[in-house]
Amino acid sequence: MHTANPPIHFKWKPIEDFAGDPKALTDGELRALKRVWESQKTSLLDPEAVRQFDERLRREWSIETGILEKAYTLDRGVTRTLIERGISAALIPHGSTDRDPELVARIIQDHHDALEGMFDLVGGQRRLSTGYIKELHAALLRNQPTYTVIDPFGMASERSLEKGQYKNSPNSPTRPDGSVHEYCPPEHVASEMDRLIELHEKHEEAGVPVEVEAAWLHHRFTQIHPFADGNGRVARAIASLVFIKAGWFPPVVRRDDWGRYIDSLEKADLGDLRLLIGLFVEAQRSAVIQATEVAYEANPPTSAEGAIEALRDRLVQRGKLPSPEWLQARISARDLADLTAARLGGVVASLNSQISQSGSGFSFSVRRPPTHMSNLYLNETGQPFHDEISLSFKVGESDTRLSIVFEEQGPRFRGIVIVRADFVYKEQGPVAIEGSDFQINYEEAQSEVQTRYKAWLERAIVAALTEWRQTL
Repeated sequence: MHTANPPIHFKWKPIEDFAGDPKALTDGELRALKRVWESQKTSLLDPEAVRQFDERLRREWSIETGILEKAYTLDRGVTRTLIERGISAALIPHGSTDRDPELVARIIQDHHDALEGMFDLVGGQRRLSTGYIKELHAALLRNQPTYTVIDPFGMASERSLEKGQYKNSPNSPTRPDGSVHEYCPPEHVASEMDRLIELHEKHEEAGVPVEVEAAWLHHRFTQIHPFADGNGRVARAIASLVFIKAGWFPPVVRRDDWGRYIDSLEKADLGDLRLLIGLFVEAQRSAVIQATEVAYEANPPTSAEGAIEALRDRLVQRGKLPSPEWLQARISARDLADLTAARLGGVVASLNSQISQSGSGFSFSVRRPPTHMSNLYLNETGQPFHDEISLSFKVGESDTRLSIVFEEQGPRFRGIVIVRADFVYKEQGPVAIEGSDFQINYEEAQSEVQTRYKAWLERAIVAALTEWRQTL
């Protein structure tokens, strides 16, 4: 039955600038990671391999952005083939997608061409403008003639899509619960888009961190939703443009990220951009690790100097030659693991004081394997650093826990340690706690990484305690 006045899930309002200091929204991980990438990039054995990786990443971006918007479906195996071999309808078998393979290939190529255009824009020193955003929309949706409209009675119909033109009718979606998420009314779109560009230019002049600005620009654009269709693809494109301009990779939001991506946008609607920022930072971290790995798997060196570098790396890999520079990440990781054990010990003391002493059947403890005590373990460069500290919540036979895991990442374990937080159910296994992993690298000062980590660890502990409470 049609409801005349459906409830409002989100009430539209004109876009807003940052409520406080935008630099407070980021922990500085990306800045430190940029130093790692710049220092490692100069020593890569085969820069051509990095260029090829970059091209594969652009293809993946072009494929996944359409999958997120349900422009087409595509099997994972075919996706991997297109990423590795190039965009071609001949590589898309019938049955691997829900649309004509020729059309799917054209749509993906449109996305790829639009991304290439963004690199050209940056190279030509052209600034982001409302005119360019309209051009971007037309380029991304070149092969999409129509879009689907759902009327108030739930009936779907196709309507002609005006590419590069702002919407002329409301496009606020109805959620599964019947409530409406309001986007900007058509009559305010032009002024809101002008305001978006004005604030973006102000942010660039003020030096807003790239990951914060990309998230802000993406979210505020989606609040406006200026086009009849294709807004998600344009939002991710202009966020990518911010990263490209700063010398980063275009961030790939994959189909497996869909749930977190939507959650991050809904949190941003409530005024918290941190989840979206974290998603973008995680994409850059993943790209840096992959790019470095690809370079070191490339062709053998052809010069004596290159051979010496390869020999050094092999000795480091086999644990016969330590790397004091990369070892700094392990030292930081060991200290943070010790800090974690101490903090979780404090949590156990509080739990015992407030719960165990007042009721029977409850048991809390901190677990840690004995390997962390070995100095040799810390200095064995050929073996990846690994440590795990767990906070166990035991009620009768039920045993769940918060697990903080430290794992060294990247080729030859080149000074990057990732920390993840999992809530582990006895029956189901580990479930990642909301939010991106924590990254430690050899370029970041120990005092800086410790400040970042304390805040991250506290959020993980609160999330785990909340999750445990809901299981009781």
